[in-house]
Amino acid sequence: MRARLPRDGRVRRRAAAIWLCAAAAACGGAPDVGPVAEFGMVARASGGMVVSGSEPATRAGVSILEQGGNAVDAAVASAFALAVAEPTQSGLGGRTQALVRLPDGRAFGIDATTTVPRSYDPDAAADAEDGYAVIAVPGTVAGLGHLLEEAGSLPLDRVLEPAIRLAETGFPLSEGEAARLASVRDRIVLHDAARSVFLAPDETPYEPGDTLRQPDLAGVLRAIAQDGPRVFYEGWVGNQIAEDLARNGSWVTAEDLATYAAAPSIVVRGRFGDLDLVGSYIPASGATTIEALQILDRVPLGSLDPDARALAVGRALLMAFDDRETAWNDERAPVDDAAWITSAERALERATELVGGAPDDSGGPGGGEDGSVRPEAAHTTHLSVVDARGMAVALTQSLGPTAGSRVVTPGLGFLYATTLGGYLGPLQPGDRPWSSQSPLIAEQGGRTAYVMGGAGARRIISALVQTLVRVEADSLPIEQALAEPRFHPSTSGWIFEQTEDAVEPRGASAARRAGYEVVVRPTGTFFARLNVIRIDPDGRMTGAADPRWIWGAASGPVR
Repeated sequence: MRARLPRDGRVRRRAAAIWLCAAAAACGGAPDVGPVAEFGMVARASGGMVVSGSEPATRAGVSILEQGGNAVDAAVASAFALAVAEPTQSGLGGRTQALVRLPDGRAFGIDATTTVPRSYDPDAAADAEDGYAVIAVPGTVAGLGHLLEEAGSLPLDRVLEPAIRLAETGFPLSEGEAARLASVRDRIVLHDAARSVFLAPDETPYEPGDTLRQPDLAGVLRAIAQDGPRVFYEGWVGNQIAEDLARNGSWVTAEDLATYAAAPSIVVRGRFGDLDLVGSYIPASGATTIEALQILDRVPLGSLDPDARALAVGRALLMAFDDRETAWNDERAPVDDAAWITSAERALERATELVGGAPDDSGGPGGGEDGSVRPEAAHTTHLSVVDARGMAVALTQSLGPTAGSRVVTPGLGFLYATTLGGYLGPLQPGDRPWSSQSPLIAEQGGRTAYVMGGAGARRIISALVQTLVRVEADSLPIEQALAEPRFHPSTSGWIFEQTEDAVEPRGASAARRAGYEVVVRPTGTFFARLNVIRIDPDGRMTGAADPRWIWGAASGPVR
């Protein structure tokens, strides 16, 4: 059956939920992981909250909270479910960044970025778009396993149950996921194993509402549940990966797989208004988000008119991007760079430049569509989780461009990320490429106030900064702050999101007067998509999925 979901965005959310419930009943209730409280793009609860870019993944996390699991348990369950339900965005062959705040206020991060193989020769590497040549050592499985071991409370096999069930029995493809698979159909069809999983038997794209079953992926997930994450790197799964990659010209070897380990992130802190900010650095960019907010904290935003405020926000972002580029190209240790980027002294220096109207030479050279030096893709996924005890997790994972390398090892069922081939810039053996992933947690009065992050390359940072400015400086509810039009500054042009009434976007005229080229684009996921949780002082939680990504969902457990 190839039933289509309605295309009208106003009714698609409700129709998708109804369709999901109907499909669950038709296939024995398989995708159903239990009753939930409020469920939608905005939800409110007090006993925990999960927000992700996929309804099945949010349901997976909520089901774990309802079983007594903590936020880490729920985040790992949702992350593995995202690998099933959003295979073009993330997967077992990808990379993950996680940030955790424990109930006592301590924070730690997990870096599970793909790693450049030891034998990689940049001079001999092909400049490839996809295929085996772009694959590096996957990090997601090791990272999620390490995260659960560090702070989880439930066994791995129970946490993986929702994802295994989802892969085994299938789920109705969302309109967005079907469209993304269709967009790379001509590349997927070149790889036999990927074609057999992600295209219909006649090699046409699946339609929205078609049930996607992934039995091979279910088998790999079951092996991880039974034997632990190392089976992915050294057991029968790792052996199949190594043999397939070696046979097809990949740089990845069995030794690369066996020696891969997730690493602790450099946790960074800062301040904006009365918020204490927590992020991570290298390969993530939380330090850059924090620097931009700290610059703005030293600017009289309240006295600026809307156009002037937008100009200040944009220039602060450019300054933070410029300092990121400077830091990542110097010879200091990353921990020293992180301290410099997030220091109060550097924020004051930059704020003085901004207020004083110094000539703007920040932001680095233009190069991509958004002026970024490296061509970071917009296709990533993020989830945010809070439990009733006050533990919080912000987790971002990615395959790079849509469907990553478009390669699947026969019998395993998952896609590998794109890392090599020039996609993430010049790389050397052992590198963990940097990205703009920016999981972020904000504290207020010693408690967690916001858990957030997103997808969309450097626009993640722009979106996070603008959202926090709007909730703190303008006192907007989080769902309204997310829905407000955004912009993204670069030295090659400032890109503004078109408003519904076609009036010139706020700040565009000020940017133009300041000498920047102004481009207006239709609203959409180019401007990033955030998944955010706001926790009020009384413990009431609001989960909000970005309205630019209508397949996202927020929910909390039934109490």
